[in-house]
Amino acid sequence: MKSVFVPFLCLVAVLFVTVSAIGPPKPLTCEQTQFLVKACLDFVTDKTTAPSISCCQGLNEVIVLSPTKEERLFVCKCLKEEGSQIPNLDQPKTLDCDR
Repeated sequence: MKSVFVPFLCLVAVLFVTVSAIGPPKPLTCEQTQFLVKACLDFVTDKTTAPSISCCQGLNEVIVLSPTKEERLFVCKCLKEEGSQIPNLDQPKTLDCDR
């Protein structure tokens, strides 16, 4: 029993140190956000009628990496600023940061 307990305890200690060293993820930058949603451009400019799989995957990643309300507002405003520079943008398909 003792021969199993010591390696198990060492494994738990290593996992604890690894997890605590990683820490919480850093908030997304505007550039990272824009890169993740770049696949959505065809959809928001009416070139396609439905978002692509890569668009949805990028948006899901943005959602996961922006868990707090402040982070989501930052992402929304960043995308809204970028959207103002996109010709033929379909406004109803874009973000409303005030919701």
